[in-house]
Amino acid sequence: MNPDSSPTLESPDLEPSSPASAGAPIAREKPARRLSMSVVNFWLDATLLAAITAHGWLAVVLRFVFPAPSKAIGWSLWGWTFDQWWDFQFAMLCVFAVGALVHVMLHWNWVCSVVANQILGKKRPNDAMQTILGVGTLIVLLHVIAIGVIIAMATIVRPTP
Repeated sequence: MNPDSSPTLESPDLEPSSPASAGAPIAREKPARRLSMSVVNFWLDATLLAAITAHGWLAVVLRFVFPAPSKAIGWSLWGWTFDQWWDFQFAMLCVFAVGALVHVMLHWNWVCSVVANQILGKKRPNDAMQTILGVGTLIVLLHVIAIGVIIAMATIVRPTP
């Protein structure tokens, strides 16, 4: 600030003053810091990377370190049996799936824009329609998974006694 000039409204550390307090700077409180979407995306992506790395490591350990599951009875790694590691691998898959879902939800506006503009050659739908499309897509995906599980349960062949 130029020493010859008086305080202005553009000055970040001064507020308009009354004639009685003219020239006396008043410290402003800093606004509460908002968490930026870039930081949220960074940590979400870092979590997804950790989850898929853990899942990949677990898959390699279960496939190449342990013997075949039918012969793994009694074997353990760091105190965990094959079945416990297998459960942990499934948990890591679930963490990754939830993280991927949240990632897509955070970018849903962009996804709708790309599909509408670049693929369909149309205008992006409004927010309400985007929400309906998102929920509908999630419902369809969950039904596809459920149908696959039901078909597998109905067609599995049990060993004969």
